[in-house]
Amino acid sequence: MTDDKQSTKTRLLDAAEKLFADNGFDEVSVRDLAAVADVNVAAVNYHFQGKENLFHEVIRRRFMGQKDTTLASLAEVMARAEERPELAAIIRAIVGSYLEGALVQDGGMRIMALITREMHSNYNTRHMVFFKEMIAPIFAAFSAAMLAARPSLRQEDVNWLIASVVGQIHHFIMRRVKCDSLDPADDTRSFMILAFPVLDAPMDEFVSAVTDHITRFSTAAVDGMHPEVTP
Repeated sequence: MTDDKQSTKTRLLDAAEKLFADNGFDEVSVRDLAAVADVNVAAVNYHFQGKENLFHEVIRRRFMGQKDTTLASLAEVMARAEERPELAAIIRAIVGSYLEGALVQDGGMRIMALITREMHSNYNTRHMVFFKEMIAPIFAAFSAAMLAARPSLRQEDVNWLIASVVGQIHHFIMRRVKCDSLDPADDTRSFMILAFPVLDAPMDEFVSAVTDHITRFSTAAVDGMHPEVTP
């Protein structure tokens, strides 16, 4: 691919990421994308065969790397285990890598806003299939690791526990994104920090504190709800 073609594709991906995150898929037109990217309207179809494929490439560009990092972190925990892996280590690997990707890596906050917006809107089934391609491998690996750590759990139990962990992750991500979006003098921001001071901490400290909390909270919940039976 020539440099000019690569530059056009990159500009379209950058423009689409911002526009989709700010406005949602349905509210962004091909003309909007071309205008922000400063390219011809026909470039969207030429490079991506339409707006929906461009949307998918935006997600793939950011999330494929995140998926690989998360799976690698989980695989490392499993490889270190002498017998059964530690439940806390499994949860920490998932939470830590997810938070790092969403809050620390460049562009992470924007792509998280985009994914969250689409997951909570009336997206069509083609969007759903694509998200499954990205998320299903992580869910499967997380589920298998938890069952290896606690063989007495049923798959239904694991599904509930994973949903709880993911819900906590998203809550803390969006709380930090919201806080950071507000003016330092905004009363809402001051109230948020008064109620939850770690929101004002440097990002690496915030990620570390949240990872530790979710790990301890979730591990304790599993221990309380599904205590291991000693033979």
